[in-house]
Amino acid sequence: MKLSCSSWSFHRTFEKGKINQLEWIEKCAKDLVLDGIELLDGHFPSTERAYLHNLKKFTTDLGLTIACVSVSNNFGKDTQEKRKKEVKKVKQWVDIAYYLGAPVLRIFSGWPEGEKSQLWPEMINCLKESVEYAKEAGIVSGLENHNHHAFTTSVDDLLRILKEVDSEWLKVTLDTGDYIVETGKLNGYPAVERVVSLAVFVHAKLYELDQKGEDHKQDYDKIFEIFNRAHYRGFISVEYEGEEDELLAVPRGVKFLKRYI
Repeated sequence: MKLSCSSWSFHRTFEKGKINQLEWIEKCAKDLVLDGIELLDGHFPSTERAYLHNLKKFTTDLGLTIACVSVSNNFGKDTQEKRKKEVKKVKQWVDIAYYLGAPVLRIFSGWPEGEKSQLWPEMINCLKESVEYAKEAGIVSGLENHNHHAFTTSVDDLLRILKEVDSEWLKVTLDTGDYIVETGKLNGYPAVERVVSLAVFVHAKLYELDQKGEDHKQDYDKIFEIFNRAHYRGFISVEYEGEEDELLAVPRGVKFLKRYI
């Protein structure tokens, strides 16, 4: 296993203008001493080729792997026109991931803006088109188990989507917190066990950290036991969701998770 960080861990710092993408990448290399980074679409100041060219060289010079590019799409839009725009957006980020050399693109199924059962087949069609496009670029799509009234409220929903899309190029971005904290007994640790063999990328959610960086909302001893039994060898991406200053909390969380890597 290797440790990376999602730029979402610093989203408030980004929003306040206290850090930009290149400064954050340098921090991940020199201060956090990570193996890789996860780049969210919303934190790119530009998608022009000149900027991407510089970003790629900058990251390589720092010895970091661009482990994943993450697009925030929604295939639950209520009209076909809106859904087509979402597919176009995902394809754009497939192209960016390809140029940057990222092997994985994190995607969402989306949040239904209407009756879930009626929008389900439309969501599946969007995923099929997007995954096929990514396949042609050699990019694996990692579907995240996102809740909050999403199509993937439960592990059964996630597995149903994978079955219906039926592509070896659609895998799972396994988010620990969305199974263990956000939905509690509905999913929990058994859900992590059910999907870890399908995971191509992992989000290690962190919420309330003590001074040692340990998150008491989740049992990371148990989580990493599951990962080790499944022989998971990919990236673990730190995704901080707490209320503390990110510049103070994330380094403690990183130090804590390094114990397991």
